[in-house]
Parts: sequence; C-alpha cells; structure tokens
Amino acid sequence: MTQTNGTDGFIVPPIPPAPGSGAATPTSQATAQTTAQQPPTTQSTQPSRARHAARPIRQLDERGRTDRLPTLPGLPAGHTYAVTDALPQPAHGLGYVVEEAGGGVHVLAWIRDDLKVFSVANVLDAAAADALHGNRADVHFDEWDTDGDDHTGPMRVRSVFEPGRGVSFGEYRRNGDETTILAAAMDLGPYTRGTYPTAAVLAASWLLAYHVPTLAGRRPGAGLGRIFDEFMRVTREPVADAVDAIVWKGAVNAATAAPTDRFAARELIEAGAAALRPVSARESVRFIIVEGTNLFWAVFNGDLPTEDRHVVLAIESALNRIGAVRRVADMRDNENGFVTTLDEAACYDAVHRRDHIWSQHVDHVLDYTNVNNRFARINDAAAAPGGMWDTLTRFITIGESLILPHRFEYRADVNAATGEMAIIFSAPDETQFQSSDWHDGHVVDVRTMRAAHAATYSLELAGLLAQIAFTAGPSVHAVTVTGYRGSLYKTEDPVLSLRFERERFTTNVLPRYRDGAFDDVALDDDPARVVPMLEPTDFALAFNARRGLDVITPLPIPQSLLANRTPLWADARPLPPRLGALLRADRARDLDILHDDASIKGSEVMDLRRDNEEDTPIGTSIELESVIMQIEMSDQAPANQRPLYCENPTQRLLVSLVDDGPDTRYWKAPDALYNARVGLTHIYRDDGDYKAAVAQAQAMERIAPTCASAYFEEAVVHADNEHYEDAARVLKFALTIAVARDDVDFVYYRLAYALWNNGDRESAAACYAMRTLDSASYAPSARREVAQLLAQLGWDELPDHDRAVARLREVGIPVAPQARALDVLAEAAMGLVDAGFPCAADAAADILANSIDGDVLRLLRQCLRYGVLNADDVLAAERGE
Repeated sequence: MTQTNGTDGFIVPPIPPAPGSGAATPTSQATAQTTAQQPPTTQSTQPSRARHAARPIRQLDERGRTDRLPTLPGLPAGHTYAVTDALPQPAHGLGYVVEEAGGGVHVLAWIRDDLKVFSVANVLDAAAADALHGNRADVHFDEWDTDGDDHTGPMRVRSVFEPGRGVSFGEYRRNGDETTILAAAMDLGPYTRGTYPTAAVLAASWLLAYHVPTLAGRRPGAGLGRIFDEFMRVTREPVADAVDAIVWKGAVNAATAAPTDRFAARELIEAGAAALRPVSARESVRFIIVEGTNLFWAVFNGDLPTEDRHVVLAIESALNRIGAVRRVADMRDNENGFVTTLDEAACYDAVHRRDHIWSQHVDHVLDYTNVNNRFARINDAAAAPGGMWDTLTRFITIGESLILPHRFEYRADVNAATGEMAIIFSAPDETQFQSSDWHDGHVVDVRTMRAAHAATYSLELAGLLAQIAFTAGPSVHAVTVTGYRGSLYKTEDPVLSLRFERERFTTNVLPRYRDGAFDDVALDDDPARVVPMLEPTDFALAFNARRGLDVITPLPIPQSLLANRTPLWADARPLPPRLGALLRADRARDLDILHDDASIKGSEVMDLRRDNEEDTPIGTSIELESVIMQIEMSDQAPANQRPLYCENPTQRLLVSLVDDGPDTRYWKAPDALYNARVGLTHIYRDDGDYKAAVAQAQAMERIAPTCASAYFEEAVVHADNEHYEDAARVLKFALTIAVARDDVDFVYYRLAYALWNNGDRESAAACYAMRTLDSASYAPSARREVAQLLAQLGWDELPDHDRAVARLREVGIPVAPQARALDVLAEAAMGLVDAGFPCAADAAADILANSIDGDVLRLLRQCLRYGVLNADDVLAAERGE
C-alpha cells in the first residue's frame, strides 16, 4: 500500500505484511528518492560460494579436539560443521570453525579468546593473527559491565546497519568455559536453551548470524537488532541522519527487515520524516530519553515556528510509539527488546494498549494521595502543608511520573487560600497521531480520523489533570484546565478550556476513569461523547467538521490567581513580618532588582566605559566619579537604609548573610552606580594604582555584598600585583555567598590559581576539581592550567569530587554553595511562595534545583515565573511595558 504524508510528498515504500498474515508480499518499488538516505556502507570480506570452493582442505591433527556442531536452522543441507583446535593456531585462540570436506576440513573462521570470531580462509600464523583488528570481527560477544564479575552481555554481528558497534542478535552469560544464551533475536537451534562450551556457542553464532546470510547474498544483521539500539542512534547522531537510517533499514530494505523495523520506518515516514531534515538544518534539534519514563523528548528552540514545531513533535510521538513496542518486547526478551519479537500486528496492538489506559493513569495519580512530598522540606526550611509550594511541587511530581503517548508540557498556578487552581497544558496536534492502523491483517489509512483522535485524547488528558490537581492540593476545590495546540510559552492556539468542581468530579467523573469508561476505543472517533462524561461546570470548546478542536477563547483565569501576578517592581503589598525580617524588606517591591528607573541608566555608563576607558582613562575616571556623585546626591535614601546592588534576584534574598540584623533596610542601588565603580576599579588597576583600585573594589563590595563578581574584581587586583594570599582571602569569602553555579565555578577557578601561585598545589587541584561547567568561556584556560599543575604534582588526573571536598575542608576552604546560604534561600523562597509572592521566588527555585535530583524545582520555577500567563506578556510587564 502506497501512502503520502500530507503535503510532504514522501512516498512510503511498499512494506511486506507481517509473517502469517496470508497477504501477498508486494514488489519492492524503493526508488532514488529513498536511496539518497542510505548510510555509507562498509565493505567487508564476505566469502562467496566460489571463494569457499577454492579453500584448501586441511587435515586435522589427531591430538587436538574436534566437536561437531548439531544441525542448525538455515545451514545448507548435507553439510557438516565443527569447531576444532586440531589445527595450527596462534596464541589466544579457541579454535577454528570448519566444514568437513574431502576427508579433511575447510577453514571458515577463527575464534579468539576475547570472544571474537573472524572469517579466514586458512589457518593463521602469529603475524596474520596480529593483523586482525577487534573492530573487524564478524561476530563478537561483549559485556555490559567490563569491570564487573558478571560476564553477561550482548551478542553482536558486524553489519552495515550498525557500522560502529554491530547489530545485537542475543544476550549471553559466560561462566568459565561455558556459555548460556539468555535471549535471542533468531533461532539458534539447540543453543537457544541450555549451557554449552563457549567456543561451540561462538561457532554456531558466527554460522547463523554471519555465514548463512552471506552465503544467501544478504547483509549480515538484516532483520536483527535491539529496539534500544535504534533509540540510542537517535540520541547520538544528527536527528535527520538517525531517522533516515531507521527508514532506510525498515522501508528501503523492507524485504529483509524485521517486523518492528518495518513498523518503525512506517511510523516515521507517516509522521513526516521527509520534513525533519530541512527543519533540523534551520534550527538545532536533538532528542534525549527522559530518565524515569524512558520517553523521547525533543530539545529545540522555544521560538521554533509553529509548522516546524509540529514536524518535530510528530517525530517525537512516532518515536514514543516505537518505545511502546519496545516495552512489550522487553518483557519477552529479558529486557533486550529485539526487533524480531513482535509481528506488525503486535506492534500496532502495543500502541493501542498504551493509548487506552486512562484507568491506570488515574490509579497511578491516586497512589500519590498520601505520599510524602520530599520537596516540601529543604534542609531546615519547610513549606506550609497544603500551601502553594506544597501543592505545586506535588502537582509537578505527579505530572513528571506519568508515561503519556505525546509530549506533555504544562504550567500551573494556585491560590491555596481561595482553593482555586488553573492549569495550562500542551494539547497535541493531529500530526502527532498515527496515520495508519492494522485491520484484518493489513495496514489501513486513518489520517482522516486524526483530528478526532487528537480531540479525544486532549479532553481525556484534561480530566486527568483535574484529578492531579485535586490529589496534589487538598484545599483545591475548583480547577480550570486549558489546552494549547501551539507553544505553551506563547500560549498559542487555545483549543479547549474546562472548569471542574472537586465534589462533582470526585463523585461522578473519577469513578468513570477508574472503571475504564474512558479506555473505550470507540471514543477515539467521537470526541463529543467525552465532554458530557467529564461533566465540566463550564467550558469553551468548538468542534470542526473533522471532529477536531478549533481555536477558542479560553475561560478567564480566576482573579485570585491574577492578584498574585503583579510585577515585583509595582507590587506594593506588605510582606509578612517574618519574611520582612529575613529579607530586610517591608513591601514586595523592595525585593525588585531588575527594574532600573534611575536618572542615569547602567547602559549609559557601560557605553561611556566602552567608548573612552582605553583612550582617555583620566577623562573617563572624572566622568565616572561625577556619575557616582550625582546618584548618591539625588537618589540617596533615608539614613536607615543602605544602597544595595544585586546582579540577580537570588542575591537579594541572601542579604541576611552579610548585614547587621533584621532591622537593616536597603534601597535599590542603580546599575549605573555599580558599573561606575567597576569602571574606576579597572582604570586604577590598569594605571598601576594598587591602593586606589582596591579601594574602589571594596566600595563595590559594600554596595553589592552578596554579589560574587564584586569580590572577583578585588581578587584580580590583588593577583595582578602578585598578592595571591589577599586574593585567596577575598575569594574564600565569596564562596560563603555564591550560590549560582557559574559564580561558584568561577570563584573556584580564580581561587585555584591564587593558591597555586601561593604554593598550595594540592588545594589548587581540589579547587580546579570543583568546577562543573566545561562550557564556560574560560574553560580552555582552565584546562591548560590544570595540565600544567598536574605535571608539577606528578598526578595523572584531578581528585574526584569527594576527595576534593575532603581537601577543602581540611584546609578551611568553604564548600559552596554553603548549606547556610541554601537554607536562607529555601526559607525565603518557600515563605514568599506560600505568602502569595511567587514572582519573587522563581530564581531561587532554580538555584535550589541544582542541589536536588530531578526536574521538579526547575519546572516549579516556570510555574512561579509565568503561572498560566503568556510568557512574553509577563516579561513585558516586568520591564514596565
């Protein structure tokens, strides 16, 4: 059956039916349009029948051992094969694979003791054996864990389909000189079960996986492999190349492909594989596999045009359908998931079963009802039970645990005091759904029903999200769920909006989910039936002629949620006394550090420095002094307030680490004031005025006491004058307030250099080892310094993290971020969120996420920053636009 995918014009090559379907195998019509996708082939030495006949006959040494192999499937009738060591062989040999002929034997292959088998035409001497490269072995048994004692691993055959590692066709376990096959993608005859001498298992494997297809003129590895290996190809290689390789294997080579390979190729072609290459040429696109759910996740620019976004997400959904097949195959293959395990009918069935388990999803959600929320307490800080922080982190924890068919993005907002919650989520486009299905032994075209399938899925997912909200927030009594077909960041194309009340949902709708009413396949084609089953108290929906969802105007966001979304710079609400004392602030807007409304802008000072600092340093210094004077005279706050400059919002929350007590208050120092101090520091430093440069740097520290970059400036001044002990002292203090990963890394980088020049090489090495960001701009310099330091120490490598930390503690160097700083940050963030000031805590959540496994706090940051609003609108409001 020939199909096209929309307007892409990518023709699906005819694909043979599943074995046993009774349908005739169509003639292959793969043409030049698909051969262009073929990956480069690697020529291998493969014995033809003519070459085989020309092999010399060797006589066996009676002192050696020869074991005849039993009859194996696919070998030529009347031929007898054996494994023998009764022929001359070099060291490290386990024997030869031979075929009996004319009173002697033809040598076919040599077995090496590292479990590799090589095609040979005659016996080998030492020189010939040395010329055999391990990566050219025809068959090789590898190990999953080369450092462990469990000699278990994959059985692989060298193949054009996987040039680097070979194609897997089984899994084995070796114990001494004996081997057991744990799982196999092909019929290995009697060796499929039981334990046999390792050399015999290797010989049989070579004959069946390599020799038989070669004699038949087929490519070794065709129709074999693990689904997981195809997955890893997609994460390792450029995405368009990886997808094309899967299509080439399963469609262009359909006649010899395994059923799962044919299914995978069809899914990707129908999802729009032809359109992926131009998209990936324009924009960076890659795929990862999410730990925990094992789902594919496409990583791309959030500004990707809507049409391109649909292309990428259609491929992502197709890959996750292949993932559903893999999970079923894994259960049958000792977690190997071979491509030969399921026929095509079973592949489609695996997807059907995955797509209709809403009852299981709801039971999974309900399992979290009484689960302890590990994100509600961080070190000594604790969130209010049932408050905003607790509810949102519970909601995200449940959401991240779901294994759903399509990309699942979401944000949420909640007001625990009023019990109102709102959720927005990504409603999949119809292109993310299957274009074909399996009926009566044949593939049928179902593209006309994809819009209905997308609508039904989105509605059923909306109901599931409502239950997650009610499970996560015991105080939540009403939730508004809105689905967007486009970018969630931009809230593009809203297609459904439903409001649910807890009592009605719990009484009427939840039992339907649990009883399997929403699992009914018949609902796929009739989404209108789903709406009354959900019983929303209000909704905005519009079905088109194809039963799909049209763009609508969503239900309004509850006012109680919008009340907490005032931009921080304009938020005059008072802070609770406890928070006010911790943060040295009386109102929410006192925490703002981003809105610069000073008479002289920071950018003006930067322009002044860039244009004049090198050419006219004296004149520039005068102008910078004038800027400082103007700001201090015009913008000076009352005497009981101090100027405070922060580079990011997190630093504003940490002031209790560095000031005189809870009665201290601050006014926002303009960016221009700090930038002027930086400029003066550089001018005096470059002019060699050490004392003046230090004085300016310390003036910066006084107005930016939680800003790591202020301490960098003073440390550089000391280092430039070879006062490395003073540089180290300043940087050690900076470690007590640095919490952002890039700040911590840079402090350790500069401290390492200072300690090295001060004679403490081992502590310097420990500081270099604490760095985590290899992508930083100074990374090349750091690598050069590390190489020189290791050479001086006579070490091969830096200490690991644990040894580095032990060394730092031994010599009194702070280990950053410090627990005290994180405690303050967590207490501030949780307190602000629970008090209704989420906009003041989003950056802190991101920093805290670095110290806690998983993505929950990173996703929490998105909820705190944007709620359920359009992100561009939020950013514009922050800028005062």
